[in-house]
Amino acid sequence: MAGERKSFRSHPKVPEIKKLWGWLLIAIGSLLLGAVLFTGVRFWFSHRPFELYPKSDVFKDFSSGNINPSLALLSLAGYPDAQVFQKALEEGELETAYVTLAFSTSMEDHEKLGRWIALARAFGEKGMRRKALLSYGQAYNIAILSPYLSDSDRAEALITIGNGLMEMGEKERARFVLRQAETLVSLSPYLKKAQRFSLWQKLGKESGNEAMSPEYPQPVPAIQSFILTPEKYYDTKAREMAALSLTSSIAESNLHTLKDQLKREDSARLALYDERISSEKALAQKAGWIWEKIGWLTLKYRIALRGFGISIMPEWEKEVEAIRRELSRSYDELFGIYTEEAISFPENREVERALIEVATLKAYCAMLGLYTDAPLEKIAIELKRAYSEAQSVSLQPGFVEESGIFAYQVAK
Repeated sequence: MAGERKSFRSHPKVPEIKKLWGWLLIAIGSLLLGAVLFTGVRFWFSHRPFELYPKSDVFKDFSSGNINPSLALLSLAGYPDAQVFQKALEEGELETAYVTLAFSTSMEDHEKLGRWIALARAFGEKGMRRKALLSYGQAYNIAILSPYLSDSDRAEALITIGNGLMEMGEKERARFVLRQAETLVSLSPYLKKAQRFSLWQKLGKESGNEAMSPEYPQPVPAIQSFILTPEKYYDTKAREMAALSLTSSIAESNLHTLKDQLKREDSARLALYDERISSEKALAQKAGWIWEKIGWLTLKYRIALRGFGISIMPEWEKEVEAIRRELSRSYDELFGIYTEEAISFPENREVERALIEVATLKAYCAMLGLYTDAPLEKIAIELKRAYSEAQSVSLQPGFVEESGIFAYQVAK
C-alpha cells in the first residue's frame, strides 16, 4: 500500500494537466483577442472620418435655462450685439454670449471671427470642451470661407485657432488647422513678403515656398456692391423700451407689453418687406430689403426658440418650423439676386470671380448655420464648378465630404 501511494503521488493527476492546458488556451486566446482588438482600434483611428468640431444645428445648440434674460434682452432693447456679447463674456454668462453671437446678423465677419475665438477660449477654461470645439469650428469656417477677409487675416486666424486647439490637447485637430494655415501662407498670391515671413515665424518655420507665390493686391470683393441696405425705416423705440423694462423685472405686465409690441412690429415689417421686395426694380436695393427681412426672421426665430432665456411669444414657438422655412427661402431669394448681379458684369473674368464669391458666401452662411436647411452638397458642387471655370485660381476651398467641412485644395 505504501508503494502504491508513492507511485500515485509521483505522477501528475490527469485533471490537473487538463486544467493547465485550459489556462494556457485561455491565455493564448486572450492574447489573440487583444491583438485583434488593438488592430481593429488602430485601423478605425486611421480610417475614421475626421471630425474637426461637433456637428450640430448652431441655432439650437443651447440651453434656454442657462441664458441670462436680463443680459440677453438687451439686444431686443436696442443695444448692439457686440456690446451685449462682450458684457456676457466678461460676466461669465457664456450661453448668453453664445446665442448673441450665433444669431447676430449685425456684426462684420472680422468681429465675429475674433469673438468666436474668444468664446472658444472661455468655454475651454470652464472645461466645456464640446462648446469650445464648436466655437473654434465657427471661427474656422469664417476664416476659410468669408469673402470679406484678407488672406493675411485668414492665416492669422487659422494660426490662432490651431494654437488654441493645441492648448486644449486636441493635437490632431490643431495640426489639421495649422496645415490649412501653411497651405495658405505658401500659395496665396495676396501676401506681401514681410507678411509671409511673419506668418512663417508664427507657424514656427523659418521659410516656405515664397518664391512660388507672386504678390498681387488683395481684390475688393465684388459682392460688396451687390447690396444696398435701406436707411432707417421703422421706429423700434416702443419695442426697445418694453424690452428694457423686462430686463429690470420679468413681470407679467412687462412681458405682455413686449408681446404686443412684437406682434405689431412683425405684421408691419413683413408687410413692408413683401411690398418693397416685389416692387423694387434695382437688384442691389431689392437685395437690401431681403437682407433686412432675413435679419428680422433670424430675430423672430431666436425668440421662437426661447433664445432670450424666457418664453416671450408662445404662438411663434408653435410656428418655429414655418419661421425656419421662411428664413431659408429668404436666403434662397437673396442668393438668386446675387447670381443675377454676378452674371451682369461685362467681362468674363469679373463674372467668374463674382460667381466664386457668391458660391463661397452660400457655403459660409450654410456652415455657420445662418442659412437654415441649406442644400450643402449642391452648394459644394456649385463652388467647385465656379472655381473650375476660373482656371487662373490655384488655391480654393473644397468640400471634404467624409468630414463635412471645407478645406484648402490646390487646383491641378
